[in-house]
Amino acid sequence: MSNFNYINEILHIDNVSALDIEKKCKTPVYVYSESRLINNFKKLEDALTSKLGENHPKLIAYSVKANSNIAVINVLNKLNSGADVVSSGELKRAIKAGIQSERIVFSGVGKTADELFLALQSNVLQFNLESIEELEKLSEIAVENNMMAPIAFRINPDIDAGGHEKIATGGSNTKFGIPFSQALESYNYAKTLSGIKIVGIDIHIGSQITELDPFELAFNKVVLLYNTLITAGHNIENIDLGGGIGVSYDKTISTFSLDEYASLVKKKFGSIDCKLIFEPGRYIAADAGILLTKVIRNKESYDNCFIVVDAAMNDILRPALYDAKHEVISVKEINKNKEFVDYQIVGPICETGDILNKKVYLNSIKEGDLLAIKHAGAYGAVMSSQYNSRDLIPEIIVANNNINIIRKRITIEDFLSYESIPE
Repeated sequence: MSNFNYINEILHIDNVSALDIEKKCKTPVYVYSESRLINNFKKLEDALTSKLGENHPKLIAYSVKANSNIAVINVLNKLNSGADVVSSGELKRAIKAGIQSERIVFSGVGKTADELFLALQSNVLQFNLESIEELEKLSEIAVENNMMAPIAFRINPDIDAGGHEKIATGGSNTKFGIPFSQALESYNYAKTLSGIKIVGIDIHIGSQITELDPFELAFNKVVLLYNTLITAGHNIENIDLGGGIGVSYDKTISTFSLDEYASLVKKKFGSIDCKLIFEPGRYIAADAGILLTKVIRNKESYDNCFIVVDAAMNDILRPALYDAKHEVISVKEINKNKEFVDYQIVGPICETGDILNKKVYLNSIKEGDLLAIKHAGAYGAVMSSQYNSRDLIPEIIVANNNINIIRKRITIEDFLSYESIPE
């Protein structure tokens, strides 16, 4: 996380002190680095271009579900990013952030009739369909409105991938996609329906994938299906390879390089004359953000040293939901010559599972000290809730050394204004 460094023993985000951020915006607060978002996007784009060449059509469609703040999406829009959306809300966010509809793909297993109609009206690039039933509903809506719907089927290749069973989406026991064995039959049927235009193939096998083997297995099936569909007379303009590129949340996780990934893409698809679509989310946003939190108090119980902080599982759900390990660091740089304490970092939520990190070695920490939870830019704020009637916390982006509040704190008073007691 080169955009998060210690300067004069204090953590800085792109040369802005975490202490200055805390003065401007009460903790807990999400803090993003604009330059890190830009660098991550460009690294992927450059790797793909270097292997595929400048002229091979491609679209990096940022996965909005990773971090849906419109300021974040707008940063990527300025780089000509597209968007992968999974709801009408995400579609509206992407458009509000400036992304043109022809750079938006609409994914998701449960699109409603209203959402399908909105996306049709918006002229999205492609619908990634997950079932025959969804295909038939989209055809019905398109015909009623005298429109054509560009579609791809999301193919489930029955390949296990992803860092946790709850983020593996390519196996036969998941709700996602059309079974590979039914793909040709599904495309043949789609060709008979009015209002439907076949334009592509879609695949997404999971998230936080740290080895290339699952990608290669999945890509092999995509190539096989592409050749089968072309032989059967189908028009395939786009091949959507999904996302899933893993990140190193801590020193125990090693990942493949972007050059290795791009080389694999080149090997499998370099000779195929289709637009290649990529849907990175975590890779772009995860290490571009931290969750800044303040120590409420220390607590010792039996042999445990707890640090109770003002952030909690409702603010960052991943540790409780996925057993995810986010490194926690002190805003004040640690002194390696001082004694270290083995802490558990916990939040104030009334749940035993409200543990943000079970083992953190820090110098002695006291009330009022600031900590930073790393790699919190993806699947952090987007998964937050008001559980225990807590505020939804702010989001900040540091851009050109300026502190910009891009989501204000949403307080209990705000939530209460939407509730009423019947007379």
